[in-house]
Amino acid sequence: MIPQRYIIASLFIAAMLLLFAVVQAPRSVHSGGVTAEEAPSVMNLGGFEALAEFRLEDGWAPRFQGTQDPDQSEAWPFEGGFGTPWEPASPYLADQGLALNGPKGRSEVVLWRGLEWRHYRFDAPLCSARLDPAKGNRLLVTLQMGPSRYETRLLEVPEGRVLWSTQSGPWSRFSWDGKAVLVGFFEPAEGKGEARLLLSALPRDGDPGEPTLAAWDESGLPAPPRGLPTKAEALSEDGQDLPGVRVAIPWHVGDRFWFPLGDRLWHGGTQGWTAWALEGGRWRRQAAGAGLLTAHPPQGMALVEPLSDETMVRQIGPLTKVDWAEVPPETLPWPAWDPAWAWRERGAFDAWDQRWNESTLPPERQRQALFESYRSEWRAALGLRGSVKGWLPRGPEVALREPLGVAWVWVGDRVLLVRLVEVERVRVLRKLLR
Repeated sequence: MIPQRYIIASLFIAAMLLLFAVVQAPRSVHSGGVTAEEAPSVMNLGGFEALAEFRLEDGWAPRFQGTQDPDQSEAWPFEGGFGTPWEPASPYLADQGLALNGPKGRSEVVLWRGLEWRHYRFDAPLCSARLDPAKGNRLLVTLQMGPSRYETRLLEVPEGRVLWSTQSGPWSRFSWDGKAVLVGFFEPAEGKGEARLLLSALPRDGDPGEPTLAAWDESGLPAPPRGLPTKAEALSEDGQDLPGVRVAIPWHVGDRFWFPLGDRLWHGGTQGWTAWALEGGRWRRQAAGAGLLTAHPPQGMALVEPLSDETMVRQIGPLTKVDWAEVPPETLPWPAWDPAWAWRERGAFDAWDQRWNESTLPPERQRQALFESYRSEWRAALGLRGSVKGWLPRGPEVALREPLGVAWVWVGDRVLLVRLVEVERVRVLRKLLR
């Protein structure tokens, strides 16, 4: 028989221990409590919500037909960057869909609309696909119709109606404001003459009107390079058939062009730079000069100009006009141009978390967390399809779209649209890039 006083004492001690546990348990071990430190939200493998899933038929993949824009020196990473309109085209279309190529020259774009996949099918391989950056209600695709023959089409979304189509080169792009489309191809050059790129701007909506060609006859600016077409009769047959507001520009290795607004075009390279404005239905030069032109999207343009004493001066200006302002000499050297960069007044960053003078943006942590979360599903797909090892030799492909709060994850036999964890970085990027 246990004495009553021992029972009472034991119950008292148990009550005190329970009270101590209730008070201390919410605190971590490092704070004197009894619970483990809380794991960061992005490391919780259950923290990623799948919003949609698209199962791929064997032989289909979110890949373009091996072409790239004329000012791309290297193929753009398949997963892309932020999904901004100044980047090269990505098969992962914002938070809305995928561009897919399949066997026998077939292709399609699938868009997630109204909790279902809508299909836009083509009987030719896809070279490029973009959604307009303003509302996402226009789909721009470029198709390879045969050897060295390409066609660009603008479709209405979600109806799928073709608004217009034209022959083009193996690429197409929207202006950053989404108001116009730029297409083009290289015009044949006589003998060993320098390459000439013929560009044409077409309105996103409405009739392109009578085609025009830049005359290069602006007062006070240099004459056009020898042999450059300035009259429609001097263009090739394909060039004469190209609709829209056209301009022929000389082209050298390393040249680049930017189409920030529907009525503004910038071209820069080793031979200097030129700023174009659309006036009276024709491209006309605003200014031209020596120096290395680059862009600081989405805020402006940048120029490194040589001076007479063999020094260089850095300048920045707006997208809308030629109005350069000198950069203070103590400013850090700009990084080499890459379309992955997004700029603001005193810093820059990209989707792979490279930085230039930027410390306020939180670090990117979700790409690797997604890669690890879906690695087991990639391994399972490896055992189901032999083609997965060729497409994805190292693991699942993760395409972040941080300003939209989502990511695309291709595990091999399917692609998932996943909601990102709402961390501070996502909130900051949403304000900066949308």
